Amino acid sequence: MTRRGPQILRKPKAWEALGLRKLVDLGGVKVQQGRIVSKTGFRADHLTVSLRDFAIIVPVLDRDRLVFIWNYRHPIQGWELELPAGLVDDGESPATGARRELKEETGYSARSWKRLGWLHTLPGISPQRAHVFLASGLRRGSVKREPYEHMKVKVLSAAEAYRLSESGRIVHSPTVSALGLARKILLG
Repeated sequence: MTRRGPQILRKPKAWEALGLRKLVDLGGVKVQQGRIVSKTGFRADHLTVSLRDFAIIVPVLDRDRLVFIWNYRHPIQGWELELPAGLVDDGESPATGARRELKEETGYSARSWKRLGWLHTLPGISPQRAHVFLASGLRRGSVKREPYEHMKVKVLSAAEAYRLSESGRIVHSPTVSALGLARKILLG
């Protein structure tokens, strides 16, 4: 990723929208079905899911230790090892959301923040972005999780985190991506 951000070609557009129909609006999740046609004349229905952006944080506890969470995810009926993350509230900047989520989920606050960039999470169906931050100079505080959040803090060495990621033991896609963006900073 460069300082100017990801490279995304906007033109020429491969598809033209012929119409759009709202299927579901649950506030934070909107599902629409669009009728689209390609430059070759191929027509198709395409679902788009609008999801709020989220922030994901790579919290550096000291020189070589990172703060993770074991997070229970109901759709997979199990726990995943993840970096702290959460949705950006309406009217909130991704940086403010990152600060809030780190404190809520882990109890830590950070003296230093570095924006590492952003990633599309599901570009085939959603414009949602994951905003990635590195947090350092951590100070321990109290956890303030939402009632539906079931988490346990887990501290790992950076080397162990990358080993788990590379061996397929960490499978949370935003966590794997965030570790990729932080690799040069953390491992030199």
